[in-house]
Amino acid sequence: MTQAFQSPGFAALAADRAVETRLVEERWQAVAWDLRTDRRRVVTDRPGGVHLSEIEPDGEAIWWFDADSAGEGRWRRSPFTGGAGGAGGEGGEALHGVPRGRAYGIAFDRTGALAALAVGVDGASHCYVGPPAGAARLIGSAPGYLSLADLSPDGRLLALGGRPDGDDAVLLWPTDRRTDGRTAGPLQLAGGRRLRLWPIEFNPLAVPEPELLLVVEKDERYTVATWRAGAGLRRYPGLSFDSQISAGWYQHQGPHGVLIQHERAGRSRLLLADLDPAKGRSTTQHGPVSRGPVGRAPAAQAPSVREIRTPGGTIHDLSCAPDGALHCVWSRESTPPRPLVLRPGAETAHRLDRAPGDTSRSRRWTSRPYGRIHSFVSTPAGRGPWPTLFLVHGGPATHDRDSYDPRVNALVDRGYAVVRTNYRGSTGYGARWQHEYGHRVGLAQIEDLAAVRAELVADGTALAERTGLCGFSWGGYLTLLALGAQPELWSLGLAAQPIADYPAAYRATTPALRELDRQLFGGSPDEVPERYRAADPRSYVHQVRSPVLLVASRTDERCPPDQVARYAADLRRLAVPHELLWVDGGHYSRRTADHRSVLAAMVRFAEHAWPAPLPRSPRGGRPEAPAEPTEGGEQP
Repeated sequence: MTQAFQSPGFAALAADRAVETRLVEERWQAVAWDLRTDRRRVVTDRPGGVHLSEIEPDGEAIWWFDADSAGEGRWRRSPFTGGAGGAGGEGGEALHGVPRGRAYGIAFDRTGALAALAVGVDGASHCYVGPPAGAARLIGSAPGYLSLADLSPDGRLLALGGRPDGDDAVLLWPTDRRTDGRTAGPLQLAGGRRLRLWPIEFNPLAVPEPELLLVVEKDERYTVATWRAGAGLRRYPGLSFDSQISAGWYQHQGPHGVLIQHERAGRSRLLLADLDPAKGRSTTQHGPVSRGPVGRAPAAQAPSVREIRTPGGTIHDLSCAPDGALHCVWSRESTPPRPLVLRPGAETAHRLDRAPGDTSRSRRWTSRPYGRIHSFVSTPAGRGPWPTLFLVHGGPATHDRDSYDPRVNALVDRGYAVVRTNYRGSTGYGARWQHEYGHRVGLAQIEDLAAVRAELVADGTALAERTGLCGFSWGGYLTLLALGAQPELWSLGLAAQPIADYPAAYRATTPALRELDRQLFGGSPDEVPERYRAADPRSYVHQVRSPVLLVASRTDERCPPDQVARYAADLRRLAVPHELLWVDGGHYSRRTADHRSVLAAMVRFAEHAWPAPLPRSPRGGRPEAPAEPTEGGEQP
């Protein structure tokens, strides 16, 4: 059993029980962890692996999502201690009567007596509640994509998130039945073009009046906020940041303690805040919280805040144990992911070993009139220029980080310089960088890639004749778009699970991704066809002249296979050197062997397209003999 890439999920009322998602024989599985004995038991044995698992508050059972390669399935429930539904077993239905669909969220009330699920079925979101292993009751349905953020501690209110800048940014849905047997409609907190809202979770100590934690983006700042029925939405200006944050309640700081993770320029930091220091000093952390009359504004004292010492790099996942310890999965460029346990108030210096090897790593900033483009550049030992691959991240609402990526090591070991660029649209650099490039979807991003390429060619890092693009998902889309729209710049393209025909992909993809596309383009292909046409790789396929590797899955629901096959047919008709590789596992396989085989295929294709490094002249010296690529390198 190998190290988990996700932090544990702890049972709130059973301090010695937790669930992890770990690699077991190269497949992710749900694992029960008994903290008292430090023993682990593999709960599932699914051929395709398990990516989602939760534990009931009392620790009696583990829930896991049994999905097919298209991401559709059901939540199942297995006892923590084994028995029926244990390792190798199917597990019973977690809630009876919930249709098969996509997992849009799961939550429990404070005691675990009531569970809530959101599932996506036929383009709509459906919310159900019921006792674990009991009959589910439909609370409500809505078209499109809604994610379940949390269930209030008393089980009477659901918080769901829709489009952050839409009328359904936050939906608060009562679970109680009315006298006619129906449930009341939701209360809506609306976002807007300059106001985005994300619901996070309810305060576990706020009983009986629910208090919801949110993140608000307004005036290019990301701010911690709370909502209560009597007080409405309250923002905390003292907890405002220039780039993305995530947050969660941290009751060991007091009834209004909040833990904040701030992401900026590819690195993470942790902050601990008390939203109401005065109440925190006068209220016991495990007792009920007195709110006073409904509608009275909370005290105006500014939050207290302090930073928790971390070793830099990236915190990939984070959870809080019942004793207040923070369990992180952490890495940086030179260090593979590892567990990191932090105890606020008792931090010590972190001694970390550097990874062996001569890889050179640097952070680059490329200045443009609209801002600075941030890149991570890794090169082989010695002097450049080198054949260079841009490893283009997906999303687009994510970013490359100061974190370990085994693909970088594998490619550098083969003699390539590897560039990871956080183009416009990436998170971690503020609201303007993420949103303000008009509706020039794709075109703005490949302009940024081209600007970084020009700088690296000019300073002797990249071989102008051998710069290529390698991307997965939305990164694969940018790879294909750049090959056609900028054919003079790129001499190789490696695109896995890409968008190759944007209008066709829009019509066949999931409701959540259609909603994302409407945000990016300002409408659907029928409403703004010219924007989709300008951003569509097939609009430029006749200009592609470099070798292209396409990797696709016939069960990919996010970037459907038919549109990739049509792009491959275009390349064949145009006599462009290419290969179409079909793989299993859907959009993102849960088997590590599949990822290794895709990377191996990319390396093979690149070495065929660029058979051997070109002779190069060191500054002031004679041409060097071609260097042979080395074998090895850790694979993902």
